[in-house]
Amino acid sequence: MPAGVDKQKFLNPDLKYRVSPMTHGWPEDRATYVRALKDYGFGGVVTNVPFTDGFTGNPENLREFEKIMRELEEAGMRFWIYDEHGYPSGYAHGETLKGHPELEAKGFYMVRRVNYLEPRTTRFLLDEESDKIVWAAKYPIDRPEMHESFIKADQMIPVEFTESLVECRLDTYEALFVFCVKPAYEGSHCVHNVCSYSRYINVMDERAVRRFIDLCYEPIAAAIPDAYKRAVAVFTDEPSLQVAYGREYEVWPYALAPWVDGLFEKFEEEYGHDIKGYLPFIFEGRLADAREVRVKFYNLVGKIIARAYSGQISAWCRANGGVFSGHYLSEESMVSHVKDYGSYLAVMRAAGYPGIDVLLCYPEVYDYNTAKYPQMAARKMGSNGMMVEICPFYNIEEFAKDPVENMTGVMGLLYLGGVRTTHSYFSADYSGYAPQFENLKGYLKQDDANAFNEYVGRLGYMLDGVKSDCNLFVYYGIEDTQAKIRPNNSAFTGRECEADISAGKITRLIYEAGFDFMYADAEDITGAAETAGPEGAFISGCKVGAVIVPALDVMDGDALAALGAIKDSGAEIYFLDKLPSMGTAGDACVSGSLRGFSPVTAEDILTDLSKKETGFKAVSDAMIIKGRFDKDGREMWLVANNSRKAAEVALSHDAKKEASILNPVDGSVARMGMGGKITVPSYRSAFVLFD
Repeated sequence: MPAGVDKQKFLNPDLKYRVSPMTHGWPEDRATYVRALKDYGFGGVVTNVPFTDGFTGNPENLREFEKIMRELEEAGMRFWIYDEHGYPSGYAHGETLKGHPELEAKGFYMVRRVNYLEPRTTRFLLDEESDKIVWAAKYPIDRPEMHESFIKADQMIPVEFTESLVECRLDTYEALFVFCVKPAYEGSHCVHNVCSYSRYINVMDERAVRRFIDLCYEPIAAAIPDAYKRAVAVFTDEPSLQVAYGREYEVWPYALAPWVDGLFEKFEEEYGHDIKGYLPFIFEGRLADAREVRVKFYNLVGKIIARAYSGQISAWCRANGGVFSGHYLSEESMVSHVKDYGSYLAVMRAAGYPGIDVLLCYPEVYDYNTAKYPQMAARKMGSNGMMVEICPFYNIEEFAKDPVENMTGVMGLLYLGGVRTTHSYFSADYSGYAPQFENLKGYLKQDDANAFNEYVGRLGYMLDGVKSDCNLFVYYGIEDTQAKIRPNNSAFTGRECEADISAGKITRLIYEAGFDFMYADAEDITGAAETAGPEGAFISGCKVGAVIVPALDVMDGDALAALGAIKDSGAEIYFLDKLPSMGTAGDACVSGSLRGFSPVTAEDILTDLSKKETGFKAVSDAMIIKGRFDKDGREMWLVANNSRKAAEVALSHDAKKEASILNPVDGSVARMGMGGKITVPSYRSAFVLFD
């Protein structure tokens, strides 16, 4: 066996590396079910206080939950605490909002009245769907040409208003803007989910989240004081803003931006200037005019949610001996990062242990960014990877044609992307285990379940505590999305998606060609430039070999300027398809920062990467995806066959002569000289570990 690898632990991985089913309700014969979990090779469960008869408000449910915990521990099984009755977390089966309508999710919208010719008086009366007017102002209209019309933001004139009425005189070429708050509910994730049509809390409101803690966390700690110490972690499930609409076929009267009382004051505290004169730019305006206030606004929203939700609950968990984890919504999309959180990265980094879920559970449609975007948060947090909840809910008919093969293939990709812990709605079939379980049907027969758990467990064992040793970075251009996103009356499908499309295009191309990558944001890029020297530039200890900037119109000015220093340190800088034309604030640095750079095509990037590839190579007719890791100072690669046929893979290395080949499918280990070939079954992986 290679040094640092325990043969028995690789062959029979510990329970902590195995899959834990999501278990919200237990069969009556719980003891037999726990035995079945072990006999099927599972490592534990994610479970909750019984939902019936009052959830955490019922002392009997809490006593029953303590019994479940004890029975799992006696069986040597691990458990996570699911923090909700229903979905999404914060809902508490509707209890959080009972008697507290002020804690409901809110958004604010804009009403625009314009006057071009004769002066007139206009009157706006709040409708019955809305709560209050929070600001009103009028602006002169700039008309550089007759067919153009722009407001002069620096000439705002505040207008008197009450909570329900605005009445004012509009002069020639003048526009009135009224900003109103209303509940964020219709057409949102509140109603387009798997649980209920109930309204939801405001995740920007610390009081709302505190009430959720009081209802769903505190009773467990009061009844079972060491519950959170005994659990591995807490599982929270997709809390989010509700201001964005979920369906393209629905159109609503209100285009909503996130709101919490005191938002305008929080903006001034954060940035040192008043936002109110620039509020129209949240909703409309030329990109050049609006980009700065939008980027600031959505970054602030992310910070507020990070404090109110993930930060507050994480602090509570730490105080009670636990760890706060779970996952957020739509990890794979920067548009969702903005519309659901303002700044997804800020929200995730405030938690104790990052997590994701995956709905696209067959490899042909799996989105690599599902893990790759959150991997950035895990890297920044110094976390040992992240948790995944596997949910084969998308296009279930296609998934079910070959469920074990499909899910196993996706697991290799997830662990390549940074996953280290797996929770599962990929259900097992217990109908043949015991007569009382004849209705407990699922995808995994007992042999399949054991093979699946052993495979995932071996991936987890080998990757435990290792870090990605990757030198190719793709720029996370969230500011382009923040600058372009505007509250919408339907689902987002427009210009705000451009950065997502470009990033998805280049990452799929390079990843499927065998080049691993990590995302890096403006903080990473500027930090790397500050410490760059003759030995190179580094991000989280990884030497930067190349940075790819997807097609962006707006890029953080400091990050853009920093790319020059990274290039001078020896790294390649690629701008895909075009150069940024604007910074997030002011453009003085843009032209100067871009000197010496020119745009290249995706094919140009791939060709250049291929020419400069050195070190380890894994060549096959099949699609091979691979990642390099540092395992106790040794070079290790995970090689994944991402195709529906067995792959003959030729291994070579410029500086190494032989390696240990560790097979997570069967637990076998062999030595092989470079120049040899290994066979990797379809949708399976192999480790190549160099001494």
